[in-house]
Amino acid sequence: MILTSVIVSAGAPTLWHDARMRRIADRLVRALADVAAFFWFRSVEVSGLDRMPAHGPVLIVANHGGGFVDPALLTSVLPRMPRYLAMASLWRYVITRPFLALAGAIPVHRAEDGATAGNMDTFAECHRVLREGGVIAIFPEGRASDSPHLLPVKTGAARIALGARAAGAGGLSILPVGLMYEDKASARSRAYVRIGPPLDLDAAIRATAPGVSIDDRDRDAVEVLTEAIAARLSLATLDMADAAQLASLEHAAEIALRAAEGHGPGLGETRDLAGRLATDPGARDVVAAEGAYREALEAHAVTDRAVAARPEHGFRRIHLTATLATFALLPLAAVGAVVNLLPGVAVHLAGRPQMAPVTRATSKFLTAIALFPVTWVAWRYLGFEDRAHPWWWTLVAGPACGLAALWVADRVRRAWRARLDLRRLAATGPALEELRRRRGTVVAAVEAAIGRRKPA
Repeated sequence: MILTSVIVSAGAPTLWHDARMRRIADRLVRALADVAAFFWFRSVEVSGLDRMPAHGPVLIVANHGGGFVDPALLTSVLPRMPRYLAMASLWRYVITRPFLALAGAIPVHRAEDGATAGNMDTFAECHRVLREGGVIAIFPEGRASDSPHLLPVKTGAARIALGARAAGAGGLSILPVGLMYEDKASARSRAYVRIGPPLDLDAAIRATAPGVSIDDRDRDAVEVLTEAIAARLSLATLDMADAAQLASLEHAAEIALRAAEGHGPGLGETRDLAGRLATDPGARDVVAAEGAYREALEAHAVTDRAVAARPEHGFRRIHLTATLATFALLPLAAVGAVVNLLPGVAVHLAGRPQMAPVTRATSKFLTAIALFPVTWVAWRYLGFEDRAHPWWWTLVAGPACGLAALWVADRVRRAWRARLDLRRLAATGPALEELRRRRGTVVAAVEAAIGRRKPA
């Protein structure tokens, strides 16, 4: 009954003020976000989590490249539950309205969508949450985007922060968060959440304007704080002016880390190393070496993974693992494939129409979190009603066997890729030594750039 009233009363401010209702809704939202992130991503890496204050008002500013995936990912990793600011136009859609209501999202009325008079209530609600020591999350670019760079940061975040401070939210911290995706429009890819150093608003104002009363009506203060927010968010997201150079540095970082660790590196350590390389004077040498090596890889249709590894041993190991996993989990995987077939196909079809990647990510993600639970409940009443402990059977056949199907499919794909790499690498013949030489040049350039040159 409580959940029904929360969902039906979309946008009702009174629900946000009911402490008991809010705690129940927050627990449910976090549980849903945890489950969604667990199934949607193959892995999620987080750095800087200790930078989030455990108490007191916090304004989170994050980039917005993943659409509806972004707040779900943030909710699943942050230790404190934020209130999100969202475009008021999202309340028009039936599929998004229940999630917005359940999360206690605060509508933002944009000028391009019509009247902005409702933003007085929006700012007042943000000030109240922050004054009471809560957490507000905003995507200060103003909209989701596929741009490889941050869009210009709007003044809303700065105005909320200064207004909340003037309204009594002392000790406010502004926390920049970078959200990065391996492939945001694909399920079972990787994500990386990078939390930057918080900005202590009181300390910043004391340092720049001691003894001066500042609020959100001070245009100069708003502009200065907006620039500071943009700079910190740029660092958190590893934003670079040259997207091609960033892609090259990320590939070089992955190559070097694979050489050092002997296996595929995580998305987080790859992005972090690329960020370090970008600030080094030797970045040009790294880009040049990576470009020459990449051209050679493309010419022979092989991957760095194949060149770096001992293919025979790697293939045998991966192939054996996939074979054993397939035979051991095949019955469970088959059940999971059957039970989850319809929502799986629906998610695939949701991404088929021509649309921007960020829109595709939102479409597929919302389809998944809406249809998979409905399908499992349907199986509970249509397939397992006559069995003892029907909900236990539902959890095993739906989520658990679904994971088994995904795990088996992933191992089979890896074995197939290893076999293909082995064949292509064998076809390179004498060129293999040249590929390894160019690879070594990339590794040496990275090590020189970060000051970890190996002894001869």
